[in-house]
Amino acid sequence: MQELIHFTVQKIKELLEHFNEVQALYLSKSFDFDARFDIFLNEVLEYFRTKGNTSHESEVLKVMNMIATVKRGFNPIKMEKIMSGRRELLGGFSFNGIESIYDILMEIDAKENKKLDDAEELISGVIVSLYQNGILNDEKLKEMNSVPKIESFWNSLVEQNAAISGINKKLRLSIIPEDIFIILEKVFLKLI
Repeated sequence: MQELIHFTVQKIKELLEHFNEVQALYLSKSFDFDARFDIFLNEVLEYFRTKGNTSHESEVLKVMNMIATVKRGFNPIKMEKIMSGRRELLGGFSFNGIESIYDILMEIDAKENKKLDDAEELISGVIVSLYQNGILNDEKLKEMNSVPKIESFWNSLVEQNAAISGINKKLRLSIIPEDIFIILEKVFLKLI
């Protein structure tokens, strides 16, 4: 089942805000870093589990296991007992984990925002075309002041026009109808 992309983008933004807090703790060598990093990793893990994204879930678990192995006194690369410098080794593996999680979050953020940007570009072209053909004007645009009205307007266009129906099908390959309506609302607000 597809998820509302606007929700995904918002959730990734929240995770990145928490990530920045964790990074700041790492940078300041705070004693709170370990506990806060564990909380953050569990939060990210739970998000990926809920979403059913097993590959990203595996990456987070890998980071968690590396850190747990160091905390138990073993070097996860060499699988040897750590005789000295455990704290430094933990710091190094924590940094590596931070970088891995950052890459995952940024990859998702870029991918989801690209979907929204592409959809907005396509929808903007439709709206401009509707203006040029006299189907939409400033008065009608002002009437589109709620998502149900926008939904009704869009659905009537899809039913009446084969080209818009095709565009709607293309949009639905990457986003759900609710995303389309939110983007339409955003485009309409720009034009008012």
